[in-house]
Amino acid sequence: MAEAIVRQALRTHVMGAVHGARDTVDELWVPRSNERADMAVIGRWLDGFEIKTERDTLKRLPRQIIAYGRLFDRCTAVVAERHEQSASEMLPQWWGITTFHINGKATFTTVRKARANPALDPEILVRLLWRDEVMRALISLGLEPNRKASRGSLWTELLRSASLKQLRSAVRNALLNRDLRHAKMPTRRLATAAALAPGP
Repeated sequence: MAEAIVRQALRTHVMGAVHGARDTVDELWVPRSNERADMAVIGRWLDGFEIKTERDTLKRLPRQIIAYGRLFDRCTAVVAERHEQSASEMLPQWWGITTFHINGKATFTTVRKARANPALDPEILVRLLWRDEVMRALISLGLEPNRKASRGSLWTELLRSASLKQLRSAVRNALLNRDLRHAKMPTRRLATAAALAPGP
């Protein structure tokens, strides 16, 4: 219940607080890991948010730090007040920290603003792209990709051809524009949207 309250309030909060935010996705899968970020905000940046309520422990946080640090431009831990000190000792300095308090509704206090990730991994980022999205990204670069090539081959070609800035832009645009009905690994938000979407 607490996490649902925090998640709903956080969505409203970040859409107003994150500069350039255009959409949010719940439970965004992090490629090559067993981790899913509680919320991702898509806009000028790809921001990852991890929620830790009073009832949560921080046992998973070290591996989440590693996984999210390979994918997101910026990361923020959104923690119950009792976790603030422990989280601040565990998190890299570029991670943001926001505490929350629930009194009927959730309110947030920024303890430390998120900064740019110094070690983004392009090989993880590119794996968010579906095959048709990689094709479009390559064509936008003026290339003529082999339409029979595997997705892995297309990923490799895009990594070889695109700058990190171009790759980041391609991923953000893909997440904002993809047809949710075709998601093979639906998140909570994607599953809901797909169920509500009209048929072809």
